Amino acid sequence: METPSVTTFKLSRHKKRGLFLTTILSALIGTGALYAADGLQYGEGRFVFIAIGVFALLTTFFCFISYSFLTRESFKAIYISEEGINDISTGNRIGTILWKDVDSIKIMDDISNLKRKYIVLKVRNPNEYIDREPTRSKKRSLELRLQYYGSPICISSRALDCTFEELKQAVFDRYDLYKASHKEA
Repeated sequence: METPSVTTFKLSRHKKRGLFLTTILSALIGTGALYAADGLQYGEGRFVFIAIGVFALLTTFFCFISYSFLTRESFKAIYISEEGINDISTGNRIGTILWKDVDSIKIMDDISNLKRKYIVLKVRNPNEYIDREPTRSKKRSLELRLQYYGSPICISSRALDCTFEELKQAVFDRYDLYKASHKEA
């Protein structure tokens, strides 16, 4: 049986619905707070309502950008190919993790929730992958993963429309296929 060239997993319906509802709800809260602030005098909480409105509308903007990006991707959150794996479900922008950089793959328990598991890709050059992330807070998150799990690349099925076993099987199949094809060369 031949493996397809790219295996993809979509975002779960729960996550799609949550993002959509967050976008709508934050737009309503932001608009309502700014509308309420319009009728208040200075010193009656107007600044608080304006701050809440601006924050909610910024949240709306970022949720809308995320939703439109995911729509363009047909809500595909993970791509697994012959060259590597690209996980956009976490929101990190580190690109494709190349199989040639992966030393080993381990299954580890989530530190905060022992019922959840991670597929941890131990890479040769973890700092290179951390440096790809442009956002400082997400970069710090990757550094903490490196410290806790031994690698910044931790993949979970939490946001995906598949089971952990399906994801694990797809990752291990591709990685084993890569190792077999490069052992012969």
